[in-house]
Amino acid sequence: MSNPANSSAYNTRIYEIVQAIPQGKVMTYGGIAALIPPPVGVERLSYVRVRARWVGYAMAACSDDVPWHRVINAQGRISQRPGHGAHIQRLLLEQEGVVFDRQGRVDLKIYRWEPTTDWLLARGLLPVPADESSPKSSHQRLL
Repeated sequence: MSNPANSSAYNTRIYEIVQAIPQGKVMTYGGIAALIPPPVGVERLSYVRVRARWVGYAMAACSDDVPWHRVINAQGRISQRPGHGAHIQRLLLEQEGVVFDRQGRVDLKIYRWEPTTDWLLARGLLPVPADESSPKSSHQRLL
């Protein structure tokens, strides 16, 4: 499964979430993906395995009016985006007050944005799972 069948609609949901991330906050690819229900016809476990990657594909293709720089990986690090170097993303985040440690990581306990349940439900999205609010690898969440 390389992309959702209706990637345009799926990407629109991703961009809606990313547009809502406030300045000075970040979300992870997997954190965004966990909010979006599986597309029709996609089995849940299969979806869990690819959803963060699908968010990565969407972010790689987004226009510059989407605050792409607020999306980082589950380790709190910047992932490369075509056309924009990691130094640009870091600079944009630092300009918003996000602090990186010596290893180039963002403390997700401080800077992770979690939308309210009301905001999510009003948009047909899923509430933040309890295990998504603590930084763990997606592999650990599947076990």
